[in-house]
Order: sequence, then structure tokens, then C-alpha cells
Amino acid sequence: MAYTPSIEVFGPGDVPPHRSHWGFMINKPGNLKFGDLLQVEVINAERMWYGFAPRYATKIIDKGAVGMSKIAELTSQQRHDAIKVIEKEPAPRDSIGRCQDWVFDALLSLEVDELVSSETSEFWKGMIGKPAMEVAAACGTRWTAF
Repeated sequence: MAYTPSIEVFGPGDVPPHRSHWGFMINKPGNLKFGDLLQVEVINAERMWYGFAPRYATKIIDKGAVGMSKIAELTSQQRHDAIKVIEKEPAPRDSIGRCQDWVFDALLSLEVDELVSSETSEFWKGMIGKPAMEVAAACGTRWTAF
């Protein structure tokens, strides 16, 4: 059975200091009900420290979700491998990096392991800080709006 990893975008992100939240969503194609959300969340707002905060078998469409963009197709084994790679990516603790930066760093690791195509991280690097509507437009047919 194939799996679809995507970058899920939460919130409009149209005010510069309040960027959209990004995380990885891995689900079965055609199933827009449940999937595994691999993300980081703020654990210390004063220091801007993040911690890994996965939500396995969670609802894909949640009140803050704007949409998601498919980044690959994976076999069951590749899905397992991708989750391990993402889980190992250190959460930002430097007062500079945020969730979007963490997604970019994890994409680089996924590329090294050949779990996503080689241009994936470069594309998403260009999306960092952009409003969700611009991300959706740039993703084109890979984008699923909620």
C-alpha cells in the first residue's frame, strides 16, 4: 500500500511575525480523514524553543489547516524510513529557527536518503515565510485545499 507524505500548512501566515505553521502529514492516498502529523511546537515561547510533537492517526483536516501539498509517494517501508528520518531531526532551540525551518532541514535529510526528489527542499526553502495562499499557488496541482 502506498503512502503520500505532504507538507500540511496551518493558518494564513499573512502577517510577517505570524508565519503559517508547517508539519509533515503522511496518509494513504485518497484518505483525507486520518494520517500521521509529524511537527514541532513551541515548548518555551520566551526562548523560542521547539519540541517534536507528533500526532499519529490524527485528523488531517483540523480547524487551523489551510491545505497540504504532496511531496512524494512512498511504500510502507519507505514510510517507516521517512518517519525515522523526520523523528531524528532536532527541533529548533536557537531562538531563530521555527517550524518552517525545521521542515526544510528534515526535507534535506529526506533527500539524502532519497525519500523525496532532489528539488523538494529547494522549492520549500523558497516558500519559507510566504503566506499560505502564495504557497498554495506555487504548489499548483500538488496542493489540496481544505
